[in-house]
Amino acid sequence: MRIFVLFFLLAVFSVSYGKNIKLKDLPEELSNYYPPKSDKMEFVELMHLLSTSMTGVIANVREGDWQNAEKWAKRLQENYLKIGKMVKKWDKLLKKDDMEKLVKSVESKNKMQTLGFVQKVGKSCVQCHKSYRLSAKIKFHSPDFEGMNIEDPVSGLDYSLKDYMKAMTNDMKMMRIYLIDGKKSKARKSGFDFIKRFDGMTQMCGDCHTDKLSEKVYFGIEAEKRITALREAVVNGELTKINKQLKWLSQNNCSKCHNVHQTPYLLKEKFGGK
Repeated sequence: MRIFVLFFLLAVFSVSYGKNIKLKDLPEELSNYYPPKSDKMEFVELMHLLSTSMTGVIANVREGDWQNAEKWAKRLQENYLKIGKMVKKWDKLLKKDDMEKLVKSVESKNKMQTLGFVQKVGKSCVQCHKSYRLSAKIKFHSPDFEGMNIEDPVSGLDYSLKDYMKAMTNDMKMMRIYLIDGKKSKARKSGFDFIKRFDGMTQMCGDCHTDKLSEKVYFGIEAEKRITALREAVVNGELTKINKQLKWLSQNNCSKCHNVHQTPYLLKEKFGGK
């Protein structure tokens, strides 16, 4: 529910202030430097080298250490030009002349000119980041849940994560519907199925969250107390108590995971996977 509210607010913001959040399509060849095609993360490493090199230039120019400033300027130029070699589409966006002038200004020990060309080259980095960084974060750095299966403790079958979530959500809704309709035995069955599937989530979460802290936060003592109270309310057919425990689980378990994982996953669908 909260994710829909989020997108509604974004839509209102766009109408009210004339701004839109856009995910710009990335050049296909950029995928060569990220999983699953490459585990070396070469492009990310290049960005770190660029940032370090530029900081090295600025720091040494300000300190008057022109020898080291020249070293970092040449490293900056070398790494900067690699962008166009790795991603052909972006080669034309590079400020190559300004980059060359930056190196020459360092060699001539001209502080003002150097910092001016640093700003011009840096502006090309900022412009590219504004256009593509969010898209890259979503496409390459967000968890990919496609192909992830989880054994369903109710049916014994392997479900996709999406189908598993649908089944668990349906159990929760049908438990309430059956109780309101006076079908207590069916409500009890749906309630127990929901609890089984909720407990089964530890199997999936544990594939990535291997530390015990995550398990303690989301499936610890307090969650166990709530599940126990929910089970008792299901047995007794007490809708008010059921809703109370489900509300706590929703706010302290479901929503927290959804806010971290669901939002980027939905945005990632724009790109159709990696």
